[in-house]
Amino acid sequence: MVARSIVLVDPYYHGLLRTHGLSGPPAENTTYDETRVRAGDIGFGTSAALARALRARGWEAEIIVPNAFALQSLWAQEHGKPPRWSRGWQYGNHLARLPLVGGVLGSLPHIHGTLFDQVRELRPDVLYVQDLNLVPPALVRRLRGHVGLLVGEHASPPPPRAFFAGYDLIVSALPPLVDRLRAWGIAAEWVPLGFDARWTNTTPASQRPIDAIFVGSFSHLQPSTAPLLRAVAQQVPGLRIHGQADERVLEEYGLVDHYRGPAWGGDMFELLGRSKLVINRHGAIAGGFAVNMRMYEATGSGAGLVTEARKNLADLFEPHVEVAAYDSVERAAEIAAELIRDPPRLDALAAAGQARTLRDHTYDRRAE
Repeated sequence: MVARSIVLVDPYYHGLLRTHGLSGPPAENTTYDETRVRAGDIGFGTSAALARALRARGWEAEIIVPNAFALQSLWAQEHGKPPRWSRGWQYGNHLARLPLVGGVLGSLPHIHGTLFDQVRELRPDVLYVQDLNLVPPALVRRLRGHVGLLVGEHASPPPPRAFFAGYDLIVSALPPLVDRLRAWGIAAEWVPLGFDARWTNTTPASQRPIDAIFVGSFSHLQPSTAPLLRAVAQQVPGLRIHGQADERVLEEYGLVDHYRGPAWGGDMFELLGRSKLVINRHGAIAGGFAVNMRMYEATGSGAGLVTEARKNLADLFEPHVEVAAYDSVERAAEIAAELIRDPPRLDALAAAGQARTLRDHTYDRRAE
């Protein structure tokens, strides 16, 4: 029997929920379904794109954003249940990792209670959890009786081993994590991240107003980022930086004037579609592999991608033809400046990268 129903559990960043009015009480005269559609249209994460692609293949696909209080309280109201508000709602996925808290968090009247009620009612063939930190092992055991296949996705610093053990399958864009899980006897498969093709932009890269952009976290926790962006900014003064930033790091590296604040979802894609170049870097968790979503978002948006020369990059893109690859921060800055000065070369690189992503790296392809 082929599975035909899937529920994707996808928490959103709290800052994004706050920006879009989803972190507090819901708006008056609105419904859960209306608000869920609005949340899916924000353009954040992967669940909305995957759900659309799976529906096109005959699946019933539903998204749960378990840390969106506006959404979850509407669902509770419409199903005759009291909203389970408690302090720290937005921190549930972090609290779940604490040794003395995680073991009992699944039974607390927090985000987990409403999530459990939703899954128990929907009883999907597949429950697809996109943040394992959110679901402590005790809750995983409770959910198992109400789903067919329990699948987790993880591509960030891993939680304790117990968080993986209750799943039938783990998928990850991180090859080292797949190898580690298999060594533990846990079924795991490599599935890359991808691009939501709704955000395709065909304006030639050289005709865009923003010379270069970086979107991502920016603090002492990402020690390679600041030297990279300082080097690029010295050769491409029009560099713009967006994301969660530590002001002290910005000041230390002379990047305050380049910083423009956070950009998520559709706002981020609008900026990518106005940028000639996207500067990319991976965190330490990538382990020397090219894995992050920005590669696909940048190329899919039609910008030229400047990214690290990683051991598996050639499996995803043809270096120097579809993306520009660097092996040092100095070389990244040189490449960026060279491309800005050579519009035909920039346009050829961006067009080739976009064609590759639209052929091989969309969430429609991932859904297959």
